[in-house]
Amino acid sequence: MFYSRYGITFRLLKESDIELVRNWRNDPVVANNHEFREYITSWMQAEWFASINNINNLYTIIEYQSEKIGLINIKNIDWEKKSCEGGIFIPYPKYHQSFLPGIISYITTEIIFSVFDWNVSYARVLKENKSVRGFVRMLGYELMPDQEEVVNQQYCVTREQFEKKAPKLLKAMSVLVSDTGPGIFVIENDEFENALVLDWETRIIRSSRMIGMKEDELDRVYYFN
Repeated sequence: MFYSRYGITFRLLKESDIELVRNWRNDPVVANNHEFREYITSWMQAEWFASINNINNLYTIIEYQSEKIGLINIKNIDWEKKSCEGGIFIPYPKYHQSFLPGIISYITTEIIFSVFDWNVSYARVLKENKSVRGFVRMLGYELMPDQEEVVNQQYCVTREQFEKKAPKLLKAMSVLVSDTGPGIFVIENDEFENALVLDWETRIIRSSRMIGMKEDELDRVYYFN
């Protein structure tokens, strides 16, 4: 199961990926941007995966030019309030000053509000992390009350706030990426009987932004504007 747009793919995190993610997360480049900085063991990672591999958390591996470059999380999903918390890390410094973090952050927020039709998203950003604070503000996130002196600050953005920012951001992105076609959500044939993937599928295809689909023996593909 994956979602792809603007030349970037978000692929559902699988158990076979978690050792790679553990190594990324233990890298000081990543760990220093998180409040939790203790060394993560293989056992801790397996326990963590068991706790998040469900319909209330969506963790995906970021793929760019056939390379796995980081992790996106949409977690703590409240299906009644239509809210969640988003996050991202990219362990490779060569991408940090490129256009990729901004576009990846945009796609994540677009999924939250345009694919899932949720109402509000939260994010946690260390006060010292000026670059990430800049990204979230670019997307419309605002610092929540009483967070000025908090180390791990909480930000919030509503769908309306994001939609005000989106046209200008899309115009800028069209200059940076060659693939500006519709987003695609794909269920591959080895997932046709995966209960969790099918649960995600039933929720995603309710989106008002879905514009079509195709199906064959290899996969099911849904298109989003």
